[in-house]
Amino acid sequence: MKNVVFVIGCSILLTFSCNSKLEKGNATSQFFTDSIYSKNLSEYRKHSVYLPKEFNPSKQYPIMYANDGNSNLTQKKHLLDSLIANQIIKPLIFVASFSNSKIADSTSTTTGDGKKVYLTYRNFEYIDRQPFREEDSLLIHRFKNHKAYFIEEFIPEIESKYRQKPEKDNRYFYGVSNGAGFGMSLLNSHPNIIGTYLCFSTFGGDIQSYTWHSNIQYPNLYLRYGSEEPFFLKEDAEFIMAKYTALKAFAEIQEFEGGHDNSLWNETFIDVARRLFALE
Repeated sequence: MKNVVFVIGCSILLTFSCNSKLEKGNATSQFFTDSIYSKNLSEYRKHSVYLPKEFNPSKQYPIMYANDGNSNLTQKKHLLDSLIANQIIKPLIFVASFSNSKIADSTSTTTGDGKKVYLTYRNFEYIDRQPFREEDSLLIHRFKNHKAYFIEEFIPEIESKYRQKPEKDNRYFYGVSNGAGFGMSLLNSHPNIIGTYLCFSTFGGDIQSYTWHSNIQYPNLYLRYGSEEPFFLKEDAEFIMAKYTALKAFAEIQEFEGGHDNSLWNETFIDVARRLFALE
């Protein structure tokens, strides 16, 4: 019985300690890795978290949800720190779910030197490749299950943990390449969850096959593609612009100079963020 009381007491102290730390606010911004267990994916999933300087859970912040959290996001911390410190944008929370880099498949595709192209779980989570082979049984529902994880587990967990209760308009999505493809699919299938999407160099997702409904208010969209990227990105962009115009929804779709490049995505991110999160 004493052991039970001791464990309960420690749990209460630990919870109080964590809550007190949150209430005090951090003297500098925080950037760290956390994880949750996903029932939809039957595995633990990591994510990166950025909390602005003097984060206070009793306040409400814009939240930007992203993917590819295991990419080099250190630049995002410095970028956000600079934008916030110089009062170019208001403080915000930035969280990015890790992709799964585990090898999932080998295809018949080869590179120029004859080596096979190996696909990771990320390729099946971000893009609905619709695998059908018997040996791909673990991948058949991967895209659907990953989307369910993102919507039903990841977003609610973040908002519960940091005591945020945002309206749709205070949620944002950021993705590049296949991550942007996932974002476009999310925008189309679940338009009432996130208010604004930033999708740069959108690869995959079969955008022109989506079904659009005239009675739905689709999220705001900032879509970018590079002048040196494959021509189909421009075709997809023009298709989406036509759809958004017909639906009377807001879309800012532009071409940037260059190709598939993280430094260019960061420049574009700054341009959009400084307008989205401008201090009033």
